[in-house]
Amino acid sequence: MDLHIFNPEHDIALAYDVPHLTIPHVAQEMRMNLGFLPAFWAKDGDAVLVDDIKYALKASKQYKGMIADVLFVEKTDLASLPLDGVKPWGWDCRVCAELAENGVAADILPTEGQLADVRRFSDREQTKEMLHAVRKGIEGDTCGESFVATAMDEACSIIRQLGNAVVKAPWSSSGRGVRYVSDAADQPKLSWIRHTLQHQGKVMIEPRYNKMCDFAMEFVSTPDGGVRYCGLSVFKTLNAQYTGNVVGSERFKRDILSRYVSETLLDDIASRLEQNLTAMLSGRYAGEFGVDMMVVAGAEGNRFLLHPCVEINLRRTMGHLALSLYGGDDEHARLMSIVHDVNYQLKLQRIEGEYVNVL
Repeated sequence: MDLHIFNPEHDIALAYDVPHLTIPHVAQEMRMNLGFLPAFWAKDGDAVLVDDIKYALKASKQYKGMIADVLFVEKTDLASLPLDGVKPWGWDCRVCAELAENGVAADILPTEGQLADVRRFSDREQTKEMLHAVRKGIEGDTCGESFVATAMDEACSIIRQLGNAVVKAPWSSSGRGVRYVSDAADQPKLSWIRHTLQHQGKVMIEPRYNKMCDFAMEFVSTPDGGVRYCGLSVFKTLNAQYTGNVVGSERFKRDILSRYVSETLLDDIASRLEQNLTAMLSGRYAGEFGVDMMVVAGAEGNRFLLHPCVEINLRRTMGHLALSLYGGDDEHARLMSIVHDVNYQLKLQRIEGEYVNVL
């Protein structure tokens, strides 16, 4: 029996890197309302940790037939479960401490060194080296560069050189650690940069592109040390925050992206990432993860370029959830979204017409 956990506070926990942390209300509510989500990718007989069993049973009832036959459990049940392994949304020292303090055996939890590796490889600075490796030899079809600043004057200098830039905290939850700035950045944004430098030691600065489409490639790092491509994730964002995912066949998603870039390029990028990420993660991380990408308009305005590594999310992603939700219906693609209406809810809507028109 494996124990699955949806811990959406993971990115915040990585930033603070402490075993005990009061998480924001939004993340607490999301964990409470959507704690049943691992039932979509768990196996029959597995356990899913939730805040409230009755709530999880009620929230998951509408998805009967789509989810596994799992056992919903609360923290007080953990010590008595015959667990073979633990699979959270993402590993961090907070969720590890939470499990250990509630009776989960240390031999099925990651070591301090393994937790440190997850945090190190989740640092947005990793994209700098990965971009260089993945783009080598295909620079004409791709774009992407990333700069590291460890001091305020250095950050301002890079921003001035770029003109329009995206500044990112090394660790942060979706959208909350990203600021769009120009060479005439206002005081609140400069204050945020200064605060991030003080608390995280650096910021990442990238050019701001004319984005046409968000997407990702989803992978899994296997216990034997290999990295395997799982599928495409085509999603929508608003102000750098996730809003929804396409649930459909690989063919449907490739058709969307092939309006901008060739399928040969997509295959090449997937292969390059498998190779480079195997070298990076082998023996250090096993589990699902994703690499965010985007299609941007070229400077000339008559072609599109692929940015192959906007961010590496070393955890399960909403893209993986979308892959789990796909039931083989090649005729009707759907849009998956997380909405808040009194409570957080998972919504699935049939996509009518051409999805590319609403990106």
